[in-house]
Amino acid sequence: AGVMIYVSLVEVIAVSSEYFAKSRSEASAAALATLSFFVGAALMALIDNCVHRALGAAAAAGDGLGDNGEHGDEELVGGRLRPLHPPDDHDEEAAAIEAVGRRLAGDASRAERKRLLAMAVVISAAIALHNIPEGMATYVASFHSVSSGLPLAAAIAVHNIPEGLAVAMPVYHATGSRARAVALGSLSGMSEPFGALLASLVANEHSSTGAFGGMFGLTAGMMTYVCLSELLPSAYAERGVPRSRVVAAFFAGAAVMASSLIIEKFASAAFSGPSGPGGEAAT
Repeated sequence: AGVMIYVSLVEVIAVSSEYFAKSRSEASAAALATLSFFVGAALMALIDNCVHRALGAAAAAGDGLGDNGEHGDEELVGGRLRPLHPPDDHDEEAAAIEAVGRRLAGDASRAERKRLLAMAVVISAAIALHNIPEGMATYVASFHSVSSGLPLAAAIAVHNIPEGLAVAMPVYHATGSRARAVALGSLSGMSEPFGALLASLVANEHSSTGAFGGMFGLTAGMMTYVCLSELLPSAYAERGVPRSRVVAAFFAGAAVMASSLIIEKFASAAFSGPSGPGGEAAT
């Protein structure tokens, strides 16, 4: 979250404004960059809502009675059965995994395995949809600067680990095949390169400055939303982790991104050198 928020609010939104300013006034450029930022956040909110609904439905489908009619890890509260250890609201991937575990406390029947496969398909489709904007964000950041794109790609890769587990676990228990589980879990992540490909069609060496400005602004909004809606709430919800440690980790991530950007600027200035009477470095 520290990596993504820092690069979004310090670097990416500034680059968006710079691209817009190449063909518009400074005030208009700032307004368009700001507008594209909030459009990106709204778009990600819409996608995120659809994904969470799908994952919530998959987790709910995994709850309930087993084949023997007995309830699992539940207690009677107010005349209703509720889980003893309910999953956190901000972690639908964990909820889906827990649901699979509760269903497989005993041997799964053939019908049960079919339901697990259906659950895997729903989760996979939802996560694939969710990953497309992340691929776009990585492409846009890397297109502008490798020092921005590399830490961002690493942060998103870590974020994708529980998503891959949420897809692979029901497939493995439904089919008994590790190869199929790994294949489908990996396939759900391939939507990120697809997202990068979509972004490359809009923002490339032949694109207008307005297209670049819009893509950078959208990307900044999307990444900021993901951090505030998913990463930070999940970090704070971890049991046994002090709040101070989460805050320290956030700023450590921001410091890593800040350092990489500063090092890149010094390196660029050192290698390019002065280009004219004004002493400006060539880009």
